[in-house]
Amino acid sequence: MPESEVQRNSRQKVLINFILDRSGSMEIVRDETIHGFNKYLEEIRKENAVDYLLSLTLFGGPDCIHKHVAAPLEKVDPLSRESYRPQGFTPLYDAIGATIAKVDAEKPQVDKVLTVILTDGHENSSREYNLAHIKALIDGKEKQGNWTFVFLGATPDAWDIGVTIGVPAGNVYQHDPAQTPAVYASLASSTSAYSRSADLKSMRFVDPKRRGSWIRGRKQ
Repeated sequence: MPESEVQRNSRQKVLINFILDRSGSMEIVRDETIHGFNKYLEEIRKENAVDYLLSLTLFGGPDCIHKHVAAPLEKVDPLSRESYRPQGFTPLYDAIGATIAKVDAEKPQVDKVLTVILTDGHENSSREYNLAHIKALIDGKEKQGNWTFVFLGATPDAWDIGVTIGVPAGNVYQHDPAQTPAVYASLASSTSAYSRSADLKSMRFVDPKRRGSWIRGRKQ
């Protein structure tokens, strides 16, 4: 077997599900979110030891937009002001539930799955899924042993929201929208570290050294 193929077969295969709020309140950080997410893509594309697939779900208004589902990273388009238009309310549960359902239907062959949920508000408009559904889904995926869920909320009760939906407490954070580019930089660094790790899941996704003042974990 050629050396390049041996190296390719030994690389980690990681699926990132990025569930990103685009509700109306995100308008004040629209450009920062576009820039931050695109920089996130740029940074993880530099990772030579990992083969990434990426799902991107944008949620706001009555609908969730599934821009990509388990797509190779080279096929993922950057966000623009045309593709990222904040509007409406926050169907958080529908975004999480529908993303998991679409990934399950796709059945990507990967070593581990990272699901990042980033929002600036509260669930207020889901129609297909409720809290009990989402908690059961997350609990079930966590028990598989190779799924990691990360929740970043902007409100003071972000930790309570994340834990309530089933995300492990160590992976629930409050982020500062005023520092959106720095938040995405921390996420990119943490994604790379997690993806290279031999561990199939992480219970402390954002290392304290990568948090700065823009990502806060709950004090134990």
